[in-house]
Amino acid sequence: MLSTARILPAVVSMALVHGLFSEVKAAPPSVNYLNPAGGQVGQKVEVSVNKTLGTAPVSVWTSAPGLTITIPEKPAKGKEKQFTVQIDAAAKPGLYWLRFHNAEGASEIRPFLVGTLPEQAETEPNDDLEHAHKCELPGVTINGVLAKSGDVDIYQVKLKRGQTLIASQTANEQLGSPMDGLLQILNHRGTVLEQMEDTLWFDPRIVFTAPEDGTYYVRTFAFPADPNSTIQFAGAASYIYRLTLTTGPFVDHSLPLAWHSAAAAPVALEGWNLPDDLKTLLPAMTDSKTQALLSHPQLGNLLTIPLSKTPVILETKESQAEKGQLLTLPATVTGKIAERKEIDSYRFAAKKGDKLTFKVDTHMLGYPLDAYIKLFDAKGKLLKEVDDPRRNYYDAQLDYGIPADGEYRLEVTDRFQYGGFRYVYLLSIQPTEADFSLQTTEEQYTLTAGDKPLEIEVTVNRQSPRFNDDIEISVDGLPAGVTCEPVVSKLKEKTEKSVKLKLEAKADVVFQGPLEIKGVSLKDKTQVHTPTAVIKGISPKRNTARPKPDLELPYLWLTIKKK
Repeated sequence: MLSTARILPAVVSMALVHGLFSEVKAAPPSVNYLNPAGGQVGQKVEVSVNKTLGTAPVSVWTSAPGLTITIPEKPAKGKEKQFTVQIDAAAKPGLYWLRFHNAEGASEIRPFLVGTLPEQAETEPNDDLEHAHKCELPGVTINGVLAKSGDVDIYQVKLKRGQTLIASQTANEQLGSPMDGLLQILNHRGTVLEQMEDTLWFDPRIVFTAPEDGTYYVRTFAFPADPNSTIQFAGAASYIYRLTLTTGPFVDHSLPLAWHSAAAAPVALEGWNLPDDLKTLLPAMTDSKTQALLSHPQLGNLLTIPLSKTPVILETKESQAEKGQLLTLPATVTGKIAERKEIDSYRFAAKKGDKLTFKVDTHMLGYPLDAYIKLFDAKGKLLKEVDDPRRNYYDAQLDYGIPADGEYRLEVTDRFQYGGFRYVYLLSIQPTEADFSLQTTEEQYTLTAGDKPLEIEVTVNRQSPRFNDDIEISVDGLPAGVTCEPVVSKLKEKTEKSVKLKLEAKADVVFQGPLEIKGVSLKDKTQVHTPTAVIKGISPKRNTARPKPDLELPYLWLTIKKK
């Protein structure tokens, strides 16, 4: 999804800490997590790292503009791990990635979230109703941590009868916290009124409407994301979370679920507490150019939605009729399985020999639908049905060659016949196109100048149907004195599934910066991809029945240092 993202430089401030590290061996930055892990648009945030910022001078790269990061020239005693983030007033809300680097190397990439609501830091003790952290509504985002085993955090809010409170926690999904969080709503007696565990993967959200005026409490605790033999609440310094509590506007999904930028049309918002002037919103292109952003200063959250190659239409009542909703191919449709046992039906004309790809995106977009599709011919004969096309992938996809001219019908439903407000999906029926993707074994590499070459293995995934073109893989943006010959991946040769790039640097070269690898089809040079890599230390194993794939990003890094 992010394979073509553009890597942008950050606005950074250098730190020169004289004398402080004079007797300490030079070391690269080492960062497992940030605390707090985010801030509000237009505000300055004091942030700490858990390990070390490394030997000065230290710089910071960010994945998009909007953050100015300053590491103190002479940090006070006890604040050597702290820095400040000034979030620009014009910064786009959303997820930013940070990488710290110095002459010795670079840290792994780490997340920082920018939101729209006022922010607070959790105050301890807050593990019982008497000491609950008091929050002012209509909205606040709290930066907290379940710091030790058995830790419980409680927050107090006052609600009027009929007010709808959204309590939404971000931890495992975007911050990589190794926690499976739970949220509860309690009344003034401590009675649990509502409880939620998993809404967006392991991160919970509760939508609660107050039955009467009064004081209510939001309680959070967690279990390990990777289950173990313990039977108590879990906690550690890495169990960092952001908890949004709001009675203001909050969006769950858009209709349609994707945006065709050429149409330049607003989308409808579906959520809670949305005023009339916020029920539609015009998306803005993200810096990655692969997604569109839905954000507004009044919204307590934001959405990113994928871009579509074709206009996106909405499901109509005809999808519930016997014949089904008529589509003209290629087509992209947003639908919803609104009720249990609901089946949405679509019909279309196709010709013999047409090769079509039927794809339903929902699970990877963060919604609970387990898509199940069936393809029928005009006589009602079942041609193919698909649940999960491959391991750890729960969105249905089918590549199919049409056997004869005629009308065909596709059914979409939930595998377990569930349905509801959040059971939305994005269906696309497109001509099948061969494509490829690239992946590297590491997200960052170090080359010693004047020493032996650095070998970078790039895995080539020729996607089904198999991509047959030769692919030239090369490196852009290398400094003077550094060389790397392009390598061509060819079908039925050793380079078909992987290639090795060799980087060499002259003895006087020093460099820190993004590693810009790209693969280009030699037959169709518009087919260009950049590799992704699994980000270490932020992808819990999730040894569960339905694990989520590891986080992969296209932000590779290269360090070249002297012997």
